[in-house]
Amino acid sequence: MWKKTLALLFGFLILGVTFSGASATASFVNGTVNSTIELPQNAYSLKRPGDRIKPNFFPGIAATIEILVGSKELLVLTVGLATLAIKGLHEVIKKYGGKVTEFILKATGFKQLAEFGDGFIGTVGHSMEHPKVQVYLKKIWIFSTPFADKLVIKDGSRTLVEVKKSELDQVDDLFSPKEFGRLLGEAYLNGWDTEKAEEFAKELYRETRNLPKFGGRSASCGYWPPGKVKLYEADLRHIIRRHFKREIYYGEPDATAFPKSISAEWLANVIKQAILAGEVNCDKSNSREVALEVNTKLGRVRVVLRQIGSKTYKIVTVYLSK
Repeated sequence: MWKKTLALLFGFLILGVTFSGASATASFVNGTVNSTIELPQNAYSLKRPGDRIKPNFFPGIAATIEILVGSKELLVLTVGLATLAIKGLHEVIKKYGGKVTEFILKATGFKQLAEFGDGFIGTVGHSMEHPKVQVYLKKIWIFSTPFADKLVIKDGSRTLVEVKKSELDQVDDLFSPKEFGRLLGEAYLNGWDTEKAEEFAKELYRETRNLPKFGGRSASCGYWPPGKVKLYEADLRHIIRRHFKREIYYGEPDATAFPKSISAEWLANVIKQAILAGEVNCDKSNSREVALEVNTKLGRVRVVLRQIGSKTYKIVTVYLSK
């Protein structure tokens, strides 16, 4: 019995939220959180051995959710920021959306935008003071199903990020909506303009779909035969994340992050140059991997290729060496 009681008390502690009644209009207002909720940091972040996971703290403040059709408000909700972070936008609307819930949830693209918002709020929410989430719907009269056009997240009157459903479609081979929300959240926390960060990720993806063939290298430390070069989505995500977060991972003691000023086109061209004419660094190469280096205006850039077949390589990582 005491275990059940303890579990029940713990559940109330985590949620810590009360909801008030609905208004007589399409707006629907719920109570806010009065306690501070502690959540673990994004689980996908790569950490060095011995690092402790630093939690995000969501202050006991209200978050406003607005669903708009054109410029008209269809629904307005006020919930605790921690509730929004824990339950997610889709579930909050599902539970507290009232009469317009079905109309909103069946909107094409709403789930994608909601997941992006969950990723961004989960990453940035602890730093916000007056969080507001706006989702813009379009009613296509020919069809009965509405269309979710874009999502905007603000802190007070200041826009932190704005993303369209069509933009999420452009990177869906690289990032899930929630991953992309987390990524832009990390970029924002590290001083990036989210619009520039979004464009960087999309452009680097486009510019690295067709890479030149590796002509092979022979050095005192080994021989690596010619082959095609691929940059898989998982490795590209690693490169983009490390650039936005400006982190260097375990096993790369002589690496440093690229400055924010570089463009995706510049980085893609450096990668291609290394594949075509990069010099082998024997200290960083082995029988399966070859570290190719080129001189740039920023210093020496290292591109590491790993042989994954008799005539195929993949790019493992790219970084600016010290």
